[in-house]
Amino acid sequence: MQIDLNALANFVETLDCNPDYEDDCFAFSFDDARVYCERHKSHFRLEVGSAIFELPRC
Repeated sequence: MQIDLNALANFVETLDCNPDYEDDCFAFSFDDARVYCERHKSHFRLEVGSAIFELPRC
């Protein structure tokens, strides 16, 4: 499965101001993939299948 990482990074930037994603751990669908997200103080940890990404929080 291919996921557009640039589009995912752009989407993740909106998570802190979106009331649908207030919990520190949540899942969402993106590009037909299920993404598990953990919100940390300085970054988001994303699991997409067996791949793990860490993106900084603004």
